[in-house]
Amino acid sequence: MPSLDLRSLAAMSGIMAVVLGLVLLGVRANFPASIRGLRYWGLAPLLCASSTVLFVLSGVLPNWLLVLAGNGLLMVGFAFFLFGSQRFFGQPVAWRRWGMVAAGALSLMAVFLWVQPDYRLRVLVFTSTLALVCVVHVRLLLRHGQGFSSRLAAGVLAAQVLVLVGRGVSSLWLDSADSDRFAPSLAQTAYLGAFSFSVLLVSVGVLLMASERVRSEFEHLATHDSLTGALARRALLELAAMEMQRWQRYQQPFAVFMLDVDHFKQINDTHGHLVGDAVLRDLVTQVRAALRGADRLGRYGGEEFLVLMPGTDLAAAQVVAERVAATVRSAAPQAPAPHCTVSIGVAAVQAGDATFELLLARADAALYQAKSSGRDRVAVAPADVVLF
Repeated sequence: MPSLDLRSLAAMSGIMAVVLGLVLLGVRANFPASIRGLRYWGLAPLLCASSTVLFVLSGVLPNWLLVLAGNGLLMVGFAFFLFGSQRFFGQPVAWRRWGMVAAGALSLMAVFLWVQPDYRLRVLVFTSTLALVCVVHVRLLLRHGQGFSSRLAAGVLAAQVLVLVGRGVSSLWLDSADSDRFAPSLAQTAYLGAFSFSVLLVSVGVLLMASERVRSEFEHLATHDSLTGALARRALLELAAMEMQRWQRYQQPFAVFMLDVDHFKQINDTHGHLVGDAVLRDLVTQVRAALRGADRLGRYGGEEFLVLMPGTDLAAAQVVAERVAATVRSAAPQAPAPHCTVSIGVAAVQAGDATFELLLARADAALYQAKSSGRDRVAVAPADVVLF
């Protein structure tokens, strides 16, 4: 059975790496600026491909250049995969730390090239260093990643760690001190093949991670108010419709309250709309801090917000609303935004509510009562009143 030419295998892996690197760099221009790390991810397979070019030229270039530059480019390539993921997840990039690791590894390889020539020890140093980079990358993906793409990349890197450790350890008895990297052997063929596919699959994995992030951001934009980050009106009403169905089927209670910024028109007229926008953003932050984990805050329109409280009766909803009003009242204003207060109208679902609009109408009536009574207060819709 003919053996696979290792130079051809290395050349094919290099071509695949170049294509994937160019794809990653190309899509970077079409992704939003919030998707970070694509430059590192795009350069990573290109660096690996550059290393492959050097190895294919074995016999043409000096051996020391192949050993130090070729293996150094591979280390940097896999480090760039790690750096891209760190940027993607908003983590700091430890350039100096990994630079020292790479310099130490290359120094040891230089010793085993010139001072005490030994191919086996060079393989062991290189595979150990690369395995360390992959282990740190796997840990990062498992800690911060979500979804199939990050699990794919983590799984490929974990498998690569096993291959690297296996190749490094097995080299001590399968190879000799003067072995050649392209000497035909089952271990070397499996090693180069696994290396080639790992670069391919990790590149695919990080591209999918970026695509998943873009989809997630688009979904967020579709369901959240762009100014305040609260749920958009449509998204909140869809959640309310679901709560209404649970009430009608299982009699599971829920409540809502409508919240309105007091004298917001005066704030806009006096300070300008940019300050008014800042007031709304600060308000959402303050209200969220006072809500419970299950409560959902949405912007209903203008300076009016709606809070949906699943599994909550009228008395409990009033407690939450009072806490929200007190939080906003006591919050220190963030200059140039002025201090503001809110009026709140609370209502809970009750027998006879055929639609969510009936509950909403009671909350709106209670809000009107709070504003007409002097503002900066909470008003509760009577539980036995049905509006038609």
